[in-house]
Amino acid sequence: MRPYRPEPSTRPAASQPLLSVAICTHNRSHATARCLAGLGAPRGDIDILVIDSGSDAAEAEAIERISARFGAQHIRLAAMGLSAARNAALAAAHGAWIAYLDDDATPAPDWVEVLTRSIAQDAEMVAIGGSILPQFQSRLPAWWPPALRAVLTIIDTVKPDDPGAADTEPYAANIAFRRDVLTSFGGFPACLGRRGVRLLSNEETYIIRRLRRAQLKVRFNPQLVVHHEIARERLRPDWLIDRQYWSGVSEAVMLGALAEPRARKAWRMTGHALLLAPFLVWPKSSTTALTLRCNAAFAAGFVHGVLTDAPDRVRPA
Repeated sequence: MRPYRPEPSTRPAASQPLLSVAICTHNRSHATARCLAGLGAPRGDIDILVIDSGSDAAEAEAIERISARFGAQHIRLAAMGLSAARNAALAAAHGAWIAYLDDDATPAPDWVEVLTRSIAQDAEMVAIGGSILPQFQSRLPAWWPPALRAVLTIIDTVKPDDPGAADTEPYAANIAFRRDVLTSFGGFPACLGRRGVRLLSNEETYIIRRLRRAQLKVRFNPQLVVHHEIARERLRPDWLIDRQYWSGVSEAVMLGALAEPRARKAWRMTGHALLLAPFLVWPKSSTTALTLRCNAAFAAGFVHGVLTDAPDRVRPA
């Protein structure tokens, strides 16, 4: 099969907005309001969508009222599911490009200008991400492993003049795609993405890998900035260990969805899980040997992801 080759980006028609901005939310009306306020006054070249993914009744009503106040299109989904919400936004959007913001990410005042300028400057680009600066509800604990700051959805060390800055892997809290390209790739996979307490992730990594496999241009602009609120309940050892477990599951499911080899890694992770198994019986609230316990959780999650896989997994064409 011939690889997908999009037509060069052209200026959108006068009736088509350049950009659609999608905010997917679940039970976080206050965060959604803050994110919408960060986008500034409504503009004719941008349409904004708020996708409510299975919120409780009171929150659903609040999210609908907030969406109307900011002139955003409101879409209500009965069931939870981040990938389903993002795909609903993709189906409803009108812009030549679609950007995704997490509801707890507030765009910087110049976010729209930086994004539209980046799009205008590179007709070959099909996706772009940017910096995600943390706003901690409470101080990051001293015991937190420095190598695992990224699991809090943070990208705050990349500078514009850093070698390779443009090739930094973006996160979906601050990312945009050419809408026709993302549509042609089928959107986000249903087997990945948050669903309630299931901390599945890697849905954007799946898309980025497929785009790069097709030799399409994905870029990172450190000047495209959002401020990401880090809830204090995430700054606990038990949350971090659970997150690492689900990171392992996500990695295994993503590799399966991409039809990439994973048997060798599965055997290696099985060995790690068996070797580190004693660390998994420690109280989750303990910070002792936390890095080893996180490694054990990731390995166990990867093995579980390979063994069970996801019944709704979709392989790329």
